[in-house]
Amino acid sequence: MKKVVMALVLGGLLAAPAAFASVDRNALQVESIRSQQAEIRAGVESRTGRYKNLNADTRSQLLAKQGEVLRTLEGKQSTDDLNEEQKTEVFNALEWIEAAINKTEDERLVCERRQILGSTRRERVCKTVAQMREERDAARNQMDSRGGCADCKSN
Repeated sequence: MKKVVMALVLGGLLAAPAAFASVDRNALQVESIRSQQAEIRAGVESRTGRYKNLNADTRSQLLAKQGEVLRTLEGKQSTDDLNEEQKTEVFNALEWIEAAINKTEDERLVCERRQILGSTRRERVCKTVAQMREERDAARNQMDSRGGCADCKSN
């Protein structure tokens, strides 16, 4: 059930055009994030239920990520009140928290804003941790097979 709620909340952060979004729905999303994080924090701090087996490092990182999210959302009534960078930061932090709790690091979605080549515009690019690792390994393998320099000429 929590996974479904988290998916709905996260989906709202990456929602389509604001013309189709209602402020009431966004306000509900911000309140849902706050209440869900309060519930998670209570479980993590009391080390009960699904949170009892979190190691100290993960617990500490989770609480820090929650603090970042809550500070970003402070004073905000709607996700529309966040700029694109803040939306991406909140999304990534919530994804990290969910992956830590569910022990699904490879499935965690990570988003970043990248400048479009030849443009001043930026776009959001999201990939799973597993996809990013595969791309990094493929690039490393390609560099290794070329001797480390794609533009070097043989003498």
